[in-house]
Amino acid sequence: MKNFLLSGLLFLFLVSCEKNPAEEAPISGTWVETTRKADTLVFNSDGSSFMLNRGSEMRNGLVLPKYLSGPYSYEIAKDSVYLKWMASSRWDGNNYYFNVDSKNQEIRIGNFFVDSLDNRKVLIFSRIR
Repeated sequence: MKNFLLSGLLFLFLVSCEKNPAEEAPISGTWVETTRKADTLVFNSDGSSFMLNRGSEMRNGLVLPKYLSGPYSYEIAKDSVYLKWMASSRWDGNNYYFNVDSKNQEIRIGNFFVDSLDNRKVLIFSRIR
């Protein structure tokens, strides 16, 4: 009888747990920006970081990654994402709009890197892997 009661309580606990938005719409994989198709997001399966790959450019006679390329840590909330560029010496990050459309395999995210896409406020990334 005790095992039955314990099993029932465990079942109720598991059923009542709130799902994390990242669990509802898995984002691990590679996503490409849909307008220029030059910038990609590569989300790690750990659910806490991604790489922004923007290509390279010539600066001061050196070929270097474009500004704000590299690793970011993130925390997803209901309709926003907190991002911190891990190559920065700043300890704080910023919140941006964030939406995952799992049906269309798209991520909409506030423009978090300096860009020349007509100052659009929301970037759209489509899953490629």
